[in-house]
Amino acid sequence: MASPLRPDFLIQKRIEKDNQYAAAADYAKTMQRISQNSSWFEGKQKYDFAEGEKRDKSFIQNEMDCCYEELKIRRRTRLRQLYEAEAKAWEQELAENGLAVQRQHY
Repeated sequence: MASPLRPDFLIQKRIEKDNQYAAAADYAKTMQRISQNSSWFEGKQKYDFAEGEKRDKSFIQNEMDCCYEELKIRRRTRLRQLYEAEAKAWEQELAENGLAVQRQHY
């Protein structure tokens, strides 16, 4: 004859099944977190070179902009010096001929 079932057998079976589902859900959540962390890390490694290159490119561009500004300043300075030297030479040439440049206009 079959052995009689315990009165709480079905309840205990349901509790055991629920505990099994809870453990599986907890494991799935842990695996999801690990997956997110590892995908972030892999993406970081994969695109680290591109980010470094972008940083280097912006640094080079910034350096070139600064060099361009410095070159413009130097050119303006040399051009101003050239104009001043030519003006002095022209005034000397006029002075040799007995002429002068009138600086103050009344």
